[in-house]
This record gives sequence, structure tokens and C-alpha cells, in this order.
Amino acid sequence: MDTILLASGSPRRREILEQYGFPLIVRPAGTDESLRDHLPVGERVTALALDKARAAASGVREGDPRWILAADTLVSVAGEVLGKPRDRDEARTFLRSLSGVPHKVTTGLAFTDRVSGTTRTIVEETEVLFSRLTDVEIKDYLDTGEWEGAAGAYRIQGRAAFLIERVVGSWSCVVGLPLRAFYVILRNSGYPLDIRPEKAAPPARPPGIFRRLSRGEN
Repeated sequence: MDTILLASGSPRRREILEQYGFPLIVRPAGTDESLRDHLPVGERVTALALDKARAAASGVREGDPRWILAADTLVSVAGEVLGKPRDRDEARTFLRSLSGVPHKVTTGLAFTDRVSGTTRTIVEETEVLFSRLTDVEIKDYLDTGEWEGAAGAYRIQGRAAFLIERVVGSWSCVVGLPLRAFYVILRNSGYPLDIRPEKAAPPARPPGIFRRLSRGEN
């Protein structure tokens, strides 16, 4: 498969892509995300992904790949966006607001073909429901440290999976890279992808929580 320039610093996105055999150059693109705060969530993740793709394209180097992938994920509850918590206290506040209340995780993707000069976008939205969390469960989860740098103060591929009752939609959207949407945008962009079993091997390792729990990691 062709190499993709991944304009994201997310270890989870990189891990998913590498598990499926995509050759990558990882180069996070810096943008001022506050410029898009006024937009509705779906438009906002799309605009942010586009901003990152354009920033990456403007900084390409000789020999860089034809394809650029950028993404953005937001968590929202009752119309309020929950970003990455500033500290443990804000993470506690976020988790309390999510306790027993359905919330949405929205991921926008932007995929650029530098040869044709076109960029395609796609948005995926998933509903997630936490159980009603006790103060002890919230404290225990905060103690894992998984909330740090995580939108909404949790990572579904980690210990938070034990606290979630229901996921309606794409599980991989919550991780940050909705695989069906990713496949659609690759196909529509003309990326040379062959998913036949003899061409595309399945992930060599189990994803996320199962691998970490087997090693006793947080």
C-alpha cells in the first residue's frame, strides 16, 4: 500500500493504521483550534481536520507521500463540547457529567491527494453511554491517568471500557479513527487499497484494552 502522511500526533490513530499495514510518516500539524469553536460539532471536526490537512500539505518536503490524512475528534454532551481536561479536577467534572447520560463522540477525517490537489472529508458520530458512576469508580479511573490528554477525560480502548454500558455506532470512531468512514474516504479518493484476505492481513495483535490487560498495563 502507498505511504500516508499522518498529520496527527494521536498514538491510537497511528496504532490502528499500523495494525492494518498502512505505511506511515507521522508529522502532527499544528493549528489554532480555537478559531473553530463557534461551529456546530459536526462542522467543527470537519473544519479542524481540513485545517490540519492543509497545514501538513503546506509543509511537505521532497519525497513526502502523495496522500495526507488528518482527523479530529470531539466529545459532546447536551450540546456542550468536552475537550481535553486541564487537570484532574476538570477530568472529575467531565466524568460526572457523563455518568448515566448518553453523549456523542464525533470524528472528522480529511484525506488529501497531493497529485490531484483534492481533499475529501467525512464525519462519523457515535453515541456512548456510561453507567452511573460512583465517586469511588471515578476516583479509581482518575488514578489510572488515562484521562490525561483524552477528549472527554476517558479512553474507551483502556480501562474506561469497564464503565461503559452501550456504544451505538462505530467503536473505532470513539478511539479516533472510524474504520468504515476511513475505508470510504480512501475508496472515493482513489487510494490503491485491496482488502482481499490475501492482500490485506488482519491486525497481528489484539487492539487496545485486551493487549494491555494481558500485560498488566494501565
